[in-house]
Amino acid sequence: MRITQAILRDQSTVLSISSLIANYHGLGDVCFSLPTVLDRGGVEKVLHIELNKEEMEKLCHSAAVLKTTIKSLDLD
Repeated sequence: MRITQAILRDQSTVLSISSLIANYHGLGDVCFSLPTVLDRGGVEKVLHIELNKEEMEKLCHSAAVLKTTIKSLDLD
């Protein structure tokens, strides 16, 4: 409901939303749930937050797991 409200009311609200990431700390071509500004047009921008070394390692690991899982689905 909150996501729909932000879009319909053009609120430019920061919400944690999963979207396709093009370049987030060097990662891309994967969907992550990240703090995102959402308005009438959908995703306005993904907020880049500072990550320490451990957080960055875990994020990279998550991206690798997601990509491996997607490849294993053999959607062709």
